[in-house]
Amino acid sequence: YDLNKYLYEQKAIGLQEFKQAENNYNYQLERMKLTDKILKQDETSNTQQVSQAAQSYQGSQNALGVMRKKVGDLVVRAPVDGQLTSLDAEIGQSKNKGERLGQIDIISGYKVRVDVDEHYISRVFIGLMGEASIANKNYKLKITKVYTQVNNGRFQVDMQFVDEAPEGIRRGQTLQIRLALSDETQALLLNKGGFFQQTGGSWVYKLSNDGEKAYKVDVQLGRQNPDYYEVISGLQPGDKVVTSSYENYTNMSELVIKK
Repeated sequence: YDLNKYLYEQKAIGLQEFKQAENNYNYQLERMKLTDKILKQDETSNTQQVSQAAQSYQGSQNALGVMRKKVGDLVVRAPVDGQLTSLDAEIGQSKNKGERLGQIDIISGYKVRVDVDEHYISRVFIGLMGEASIANKNYKLKITKVYTQVNNGRFQVDMQFVDEAPEGIRRGQTLQIRLALSDETQALLLNKGGFFQQTGGSWVYKLSNDGEKAYKVDVQLGRQNPDYYEVISGLQPGDKVVTSSYENYTNMSELVIKK
């Protein structure tokens, strides 16, 4: 356009040719303005699309996070580390919240569940010590939890070994444990036996000095452990007593002992 304008001013080209160049120039200017406008509109549209895509992506991530949480809620997680030794569940089975699924054994240690006579419930507490004899060796245990509910005249406590657990001990094994309910004292002891079922511990048959007869004498028994009753009165050290069942002769005041 500038060249044609100079040539026209110098009378080198005619008016028609100059007008044609001028019209083409103006057309290209408008075309450029229109192109710039379209590009700006496209840029704005692209910016909006990018923003919408980012929002859509964030929404998808949030939905994915919710789905992952729901899937995670379906995974059963144990409260402690250990070895799964039993599983009470089948494929397709429905379980309610809090329902027992199985059992996990803590392989780092052992817990001992102990049945205790309800007579001692007021004297048993967390931290109380006990002793068990395993393979001719004594092991110390300590009460860690007390279950105060009484069933069939007994309540339960949980105990743990104070030091290392005995080697070779197995889950479900039965132990005899002696609880230290009081300080050690000197006491007269009487072996446990079937006599208690008939007398309730109120009397026993005591042998005479020559061992040929046994007489009914009143006694008072106190504390007890798995093997012995404490004798409060009625017997002296060295007395011999019939501890077997009295079922067949509860009404007899004297027994004749025959070998």
